[in-house]
Amino acid sequence: MNIGVQSFPELYTMLMGWHLYDQLWTLLSQTGIAFLPFIGIILRNIKQPYESQETKDAASTSLRRMEMDIIGTLLIIFLGVSPFIPLKPSTVSYSPVCQVKGQNNTYHPGDTNTTWDIAFTQPTEAYVPLWWMAVMSISEGFASSANTMVACVPDLRKMVTEVNMSQLTDPTLKQEMKQFELNCYIPARTAYLEDAEKNSSSLQNINQDREKYGTEDTEWIGSHGFQDTYYQNLHAQQPVQGFPYNPSEDINADTNKSNPPAYGTPSCSDWWNDPQNGLKNKLYTALPKDFGDEFKDFFKDDSTGALKDDVIKRIALNEGYQKANNTVGDDGYSNVTTAVGSWFTQLSTYPKLYAAAQSAPIIQALLLLMIYTFLPFALVFSGYKPATFITGAAIIFSMIFWSFIWHLVSYVDSALMNALYGDRWFAKQSPSATMADMITGTLILVAPLFWFSFMGAMGVAVGDLVMKAVGGMSGVGDGAAQAGTGLAKKAATIALSAAAPVAGTAGKAVMTAAMSKSSSSNPENPLRFA
Repeated sequence: MNIGVQSFPELYTMLMGWHLYDQLWTLLSQTGIAFLPFIGIILRNIKQPYESQETKDAASTSLRRMEMDIIGTLLIIFLGVSPFIPLKPSTVSYSPVCQVKGQNNTYHPGDTNTTWDIAFTQPTEAYVPLWWMAVMSISEGFASSANTMVACVPDLRKMVTEVNMSQLTDPTLKQEMKQFELNCYIPARTAYLEDAEKNSSSLQNINQDREKYGTEDTEWIGSHGFQDTYYQNLHAQQPVQGFPYNPSEDINADTNKSNPPAYGTPSCSDWWNDPQNGLKNKLYTALPKDFGDEFKDFFKDDSTGALKDDVIKRIALNEGYQKANNTVGDDGYSNVTTAVGSWFTQLSTYPKLYAAAQSAPIIQALLLLMIYTFLPFALVFSGYKPATFITGAAIIFSMIFWSFIWHLVSYVDSALMNALYGDRWFAKQSPSATMADMITGTLILVAPLFWFSFMGAMGVAVGDLVMKAVGGMSGVGDGAAQAGTGLAKKAATIALSAAAPVAGTAGKAVMTAAMSKSSSSNPENPLRFA
């Protein structure tokens, strides 16, 4: 029997939990603790009849009840407590709901190619009781089917978090960014501030770009306004790797004629925009390798390149390369305040939400591990009551179903981000975006707890109904005996009336005396003779 789980850690925690279940059940059986409920069955079935019946009737009732309870309990132990169905690592699998288009990967313990293969030792075969195997199979299958009913959308929370937390690790790239800032951005911004004071006509293109890309376009190294103006006339002061040497752009061309440099000094515009060696492309490719594949559908409609600019701007901000905002300009100080406030807000909000979403399946898997491990104690100390099995099934089902709730929350989160973030994903965030973050953070924690409480309450109610049904079945024998007594009494009366004319007065007296004697010795059963 194959079972599909909901996360990588659950591949291991399921096997580990049932392996511990086997060990603890063996321990309870060998120490005799597992048989304590039978003592309770015997004492209960002796005590209750003797409190309400005569000795001989009580003995018969006790024996009948003990037979039914012991047989029922043994059947329950066989089906729901004793582990005998094998659960092998090869039969446990995980298939992510949302995979890269064209992929349909299924993972098993030991071959997930994740750090979970290292964290857990290779699991061994475990054994599961029939009832709990059915509960797990139905619960996992139901949750997996429900997950497929929710559309797969780009995980925008993951996208924003990865960008906001990205840090450059290549020292060469860091040095190139610093060089670009010194050779291109700072001279261009200085010229821009001077032209702004003079109200120069050369600001027309810059103002148009500010209207198109936002007033803060001049506040970062990839400014479109600077690309259209100053960057075309500014050049790198040192050779930049990847750009060919051009003697016409080298003021020392005569000196370097016999030994030309390996690389050239491109214009700042080429240095930034070159599709292969440009700084813009290098910064974008500094993101995780799977970033482009996972979110390419989200960026395919970015005709203006604004989203890609926001990604690069955030990476530059993470490295501290917007220090020119400290310069007094049109709204330099206000941009500094807004940028710093937004940066700190995002730095505390995004990682928390993303960490909560990423840790949720791990918490779920560990809680299921605890349930499977402690289940033998709950079954034994509850006296193998059917209500315990119903309640336990409801708890396991509701906890496995958490995966669907989080998948639904992820879908809602992406919808909220699309609706409330506007068009500035990685720069300044609006109050609407903050509201989306608050809603998502609340749903991640509250939604599964609400579902669990609801299902837990329903499980207890169903368990009580089952207990009442079982209790009614155990009292069928007593009810039948009482009904039989009434019918027998009526039959005796009819027989007495029919026999009186035939037997005469003497026969009637004998039968009356016999019935009186029987009634005085056992008033509950007038036809029972000594």
